[in-house]
Amino acid sequence: MTRDTKKTKKLGLWRLFHPSPPKVKKEEAKENLSMLKKLATTKEQRDILKLVEHETIPTVRNAWIDYFLKITKQSQDKGN
Repeated sequence: MTRDTKKTKKLGLWRLFHPSPPKVKKEEAKENLSMLKKLATTKEQRDILKLVEHETIPTVRNAWIDYFLKITKQSQDKGN
């Protein structure tokens, strides 16, 4: 095996075990944000939604959405 062949195999394995994150479609993102905006009642929640709206990395965006939902659920539990 030549050196180039080994590099190609390593790159193929790397891609197999480290897939690129899926891209967020703008249309889906707008629909999801409009639904989340209906849930936002506090300033903190609205600030988090602004961060979600401007985030380009899907994994970070999902983390912000999870945090938003966690805070929203806690505020609803306190209200009941």
